[in-house]
Amino acid sequence: MEVLDQLGMLDPPGSPVDPGGDEALVAACQVIAAIYRTPDEALRSDLESGRLARVTDTLARREGLEPPGAPHAPPDFETLRVSYVALFVSRVGGVPAPPYAGLVRDRQLMGPTVRRLRLEFERLGLRPAPEWRELPDHISAIAEAIDLLVERGRIDAGFTLAASYLAPWFARYAEAVASADESGFYGELSRFVRDVLRELLP
Repeated sequence: MEVLDQLGMLDPPGSPVDPGGDEALVAACQVIAAIYRTPDEALRSDLESGRLARVTDTLARREGLEPPGAPHAPPDFETLRVSYVALFVSRVGGVPAPPYAGLVRDRQLMGPTVRRLRLEFERLGLRPAPEWRELPDHISAIAEAIDLLVERGRIDAGFTLAASYLAPWFARYAEAVASADESGFYGELSRFVRDVLRELLP
């Protein structure tokens, strides 16, 4: 999936807010899918074209939050790559925020959450693309699964996955990312996504 490219237009300012918030949930999941995987050309395009900034600004307006400045003035792309690795992949002394929901639920990698999510995805008719090399509890994988579920009309299932796996990860790690992020990009967006999920989810 080309992140953000498939995102439908959110309601324009002043229009009635969808009481289910499914468009806002899709937008939040598109942001997560875009920024919590290894920075690549899709992210570069989303930043340079202003798509990421437009989506986060619309989400902020819709949820009554301060829009994040990071998508409007991101650091250079090499800085993003270095920061991503240091925050989420490998760092002397330990990674501050491994992007796996199972670490919040199980306090370990490859624990029950991975098995549970594999079964849940299968039950919901979701299969990872052949090129996907991450565990199913990687937060970008969960975000893409939610996006697909909402697109297929499985809105309740999407909200359940978001409340069960994404919201706890951001509640646990948003401040850790913000404290350790030298670029400022991931820290600000992690706090923003945490706050959006708090508004959207019970």
